[in-house]
Amino acid sequence: MDESVFGKIRVVRGTNGGRFPFCNSLLIDDGVKAVIDPGAGPKAMMEIKGAVNVDMVINTHFHFDHISGNHFFDQAEILVNDIESECYRNREDIPKRLGMSDYYGEGWIPGWLERISRPDSPQSPYSPQNRHEWWLSTARIDGTYRWGDVLDFGTTKMEVIGAPGHSAGFCCLYFPGEGVAYTGDIDLTSFGPWYFGADGDIARFIQSAERIAELDAEVFVTGHEVGIVRSKDFRKAVRKYTALIDARDERILEALAEPLPLRDLHAKGLIYGRKFLIDQWVCAWDHLAVDKHLSRLLSQGRILYSDGKYRKT
Repeated sequence: MDESVFGKIRVVRGTNGGRFPFCNSLLIDDGVKAVIDPGAGPKAMMEIKGAVNVDMVINTHFHFDHISGNHFFDQAEILVNDIESECYRNREDIPKRLGMSDYYGEGWIPGWLERISRPDSPQSPYSPQNRHEWWLSTARIDGTYRWGDVLDFGTTKMEVIGAPGHSAGFCCLYFPGEGVAYTGDIDLTSFGPWYFGADGDIARFIQSAERIAELDAEVFVTGHEVGIVRSKDFRKAVRKYTALIDARDERILEALAEPLPLRDLHAKGLIYGRKFLIDQWVCAWDHLAVDKHLSRLLSQGRILYSDGKYRKT
């Protein structure tokens, strides 16, 4: 028995073990044939396209690594959650949601749009910010779904479970008949949870991860790296995974051996590492992440803010 097949659902492992900027995808080979998050890589998507007439492509959210292969399926319907659908109708919404306009200002957006419109644009060292697939894979949207919807592919039924925190519209997909849950970017990676965009939220991420872990699924499929995880192991791993958020808090507290402004904390590269800050997107995300953690620590009474600096209580 193929351990990556569950009924009509096949797990498609992403290039490079599903590490960012790739992801693990799903193929539903039922009466209605669908690809979930086609970011496994061009080779995998071309193989699917050559073997199956795909009717539908479903994106759990708008991030590059989960939509980059949309453009391979030009005859299929493209669906995304209704909360983030504007990203496909107006691409300016993408950098706004990712936090780029917060960090660099609105004037940064036109240059980015011009760069992704060209296949020959210079690329960033550590992020897919200028990849042409952004342009290709957000060229159209054919429909939306809402949290709580049930999609029927034939014998396979899929429930949309809202799981905000990673992004505002992010969802996990639950197949009760097969006992499978696709958890996307609640992914159990050693890097830890990602909530660094403008629409990301630490508390909501933790709540969503805990709620997804309680689904009555026998198998959880992560969007990155780990892939197929049995329920007992997933629930244990989720606790370890969300504990990495606390570890980031502690890293920031250690850096506050003396009072510091946000810009100095950011310059330390406390989330990604200093060498990665040369990438525009990573630089912005590191800054936004530190800012989110500082807000969390302030709300917990563990730090104070005065005279433009943060200090431990």
